[in-house]
Amino acid sequence: MNTKLINRALLAIYTIAMCTVPLAAQSGEQTDSLDADQIMKLSREYQRGLTNSMAEVTMVIESRGNKIVRSMQQYVLESDDAGNRTINVFSEPADVKGVSVLTHTAQDGNDQQWLFLPSINRTKRISSSNRSGSFVGSDFAFEDLSSLELSKYHFNSAVIEEIDGEQLIKVTYDPTYSGSGYSHIETYLRKDNYQPAFNKYYNSRGEHYKTLHLSNYISYKEAGAWRPHLLTMEDHIKSSVTEITVSRFSEESTSKKNFRAKSFNRVR
Repeated sequence: MNTKLINRALLAIYTIAMCTVPLAAQSGEQTDSLDADQIMKLSREYQRGLTNSMAEVTMVIESRGNKIVRSMQQYVLESDDAGNRTINVFSEPADVKGVSVLTHTAQDGNDQQWLFLPSINRTKRISSSNRSGSFVGSDFAFEDLSSLELSKYHFNSAVIEEIDGEQLIKVTYDPTYSGSGYSHIETYLRKDNYQPAFNKYYNSRGEHYKTLHLSNYISYKEAGAWRPHLLTMEDHIKSSVTEITVSRFSEESTSKKNFRAKSFNRVR
C-alpha cells in the first residue's frame, strides 16, 4: 500500500483516539495521552496535500506610525521525502518589484535560501547565520519562510490550555538547527483541525518577543490541506505588526524546474 495512504490511515486512527481523550482536563494539565510528537505529526499531515500551489498575498507592515503595503506571490512545491520548496516574489511597490526569495527546506535543518535583487541583477546566498534576520523589513524572519519539518525540532511537551474560553493543545518545541533566532516556540493548536491558532516565539534570552496569529483557515482537500488566509505577526519588543492576507489561492503553480537557484528569479 502507498506509504502516504498508510500514514493518513494511522493519523485518522490517532485522531479518533484523541477524541476519546478527556480534553476537558484542567487548563495546563499534562496527560500521558497527549504525545507531542504524534500531535505535531498529525498537524503536519493535515497541512499537506497540495503538490504545487500559488497564493497572491498582501503584506502590511506597521511600525512607529508608519505603514508599508506590499504585494507578492508565493509558490510552494511539496515533497513527500524532502522539505518543501518555496518562492516568494514581490510585485508591488516599485522599490521591491522583482525581489524574490527561494527556500529549500531540509529535513535535517540545513535549509538553503537565495535572495534575488533585481536592482543589481544578482542572486545572493543567505547564510545560516542570517536566517534569523528580518524578511524584507517585516516582522517575519527568513527562517519563518521554511516549512515545518518535524525532524528539525525537539518536541518537549503537550498540554491542554484554555484560552478565552477555548481549549487548545499547547506544544512546546526547540529548534535543533544552527542559526535560529528562537530558543523555543509554543504553538497552540485547534482541536478541530490541529492547526495553530497562534504561536509564541522566545529569543535567546528566553523572552517572549513575537506572537503569530493564524486564522481564516480553508481546507483544499477532503483529507486536509488546511491553509490560513490571515497571518499576523507581532513583535512585542519593537511594537510593530506585520499582517499577511491571502487574496487568491490556486492549486496550479509554476513549473517545478523554476524552484532552482539558477531559475527562480524568472518567476513573476
